[in-house]
Amino acid sequence: MPTPHVSPSELARRASTLRSRLQAMGAQATVITEPVNVFYLTNLSFITTERPMALFLPIDGEPFMFIPMVEMGHAEHRARLFDSPVKDFRYYFDYPGERHVMELLADQIASSGVKVVALDSPAGAPGLYGYRGPKLSELLERRGIKVLELGDTMAELRLTKSEEEVRLIEESARWASRALEVALELLEPNRWDWDVMLEANLKVMREMNDAYRPYTPMRTEVGWAVGFRGQVGEFSAFPHALVAERPVRAGDVVGVGAGPEVGGYFAELERTLFVGSPEPRALELFDRMLRLREAALEVMKPGVRVSEVDAAVRRRARELGVENLLRHHTGHGLGLEGHEPPFLDVGYQGELREGMVVSVEPGIYVPGLGGFRHSDTVLISRDGPVKLTKYPEDADELTLRR
Repeated sequence: MPTPHVSPSELARRASTLRSRLQAMGAQATVITEPVNVFYLTNLSFITTERPMALFLPIDGEPFMFIPMVEMGHAEHRARLFDSPVKDFRYYFDYPGERHVMELLADQIASSGVKVVALDSPAGAPGLYGYRGPKLSELLERRGIKVLELGDTMAELRLTKSEEEVRLIEESARWASRALEVALELLEPNRWDWDVMLEANLKVMREMNDAYRPYTPMRTEVGWAVGFRGQVGEFSAFPHALVAERPVRAGDVVGVGAGPEVGGYFAELERTLFVGSPEPRALELFDRMLRLREAALEVMKPGVRVSEVDAAVRRRARELGVENLLRHHTGHGLGLEGHEPPFLDVGYQGELREGMVVSVEPGIYVPGLGGFRHSDTVLISRDGPVKLTKYPEDADELTLRR
């Protein structure tokens, strides 16, 4: 069987909820062009380039996808494989076309007979890879169709996760733990982080392929399971380092993260570890990082303002004397994207809700020494936070003595 994915009933529930929102707005249909939102409603994802793709979803009737001919046959295959509700694919040859592709999309929408349409983007295309074209909103208005803005509707629908979504994130979390286990078995002084990453990925992806027969990423072109992203020694003091300019050495602080795609969803699991015996200052900072995490988890429950989570971490950081070593907010939403709302930031408006899934990852960064950050994927339950990622957290368990 292919990789687990959300069911037809879950997709139908999402479409029904969206249709109710459209009806309340006074719209007869919507046009979705943001690829991740198209996937959310259809289980379909394709390589997005300059060629626009769009999902047309009416309140009454069947949806259709407007899609380039490079996906002909492939679209139907993936629709069958992943139980997509979309059966009607309307193809255009290529971008920009003898007649611009956006004109063709406007014609298709007009031919449906709808008079009021909500758009997720007035442009009608994400504008990737140098795409240029007339605005879909203007083309529809010229055809006598009233255009409304969909606004934050899709983001709102995706804020809380269903039971099926949580199960897929948990499955990603399970494989993330396995990926860290494999990477830590391979990591040792004098090896490059990318070398360990490639070997660990190969082993874990083979295991995933055996488990699912085959492992089929639904949204990524090439699956991955674990990575270091340059978080080696002094380079781990850069929260978003891209590369380590040397191999691993004894005494290094090293950051490693994992979260393979399962059914289009991602967990996030990150750990700070020590290669050989850590120096006292590093252990002290590691302990303070753990205490910042505790401050976040202590306040997380439904009804609490999202901003309060970050505020609690900042208060604890001031108490511990490390506020000047913070470089980012406490965490972010997880699901179909590696970063999505809500954002655990003092400026974010809104409350935690049951069913939200977020990362908790306050970090401390010291130039020349390293960065100290664990990240776990946390579900907001009725009773408080539940860690979906499960992996050792203590310094002793994360010290590689070889």
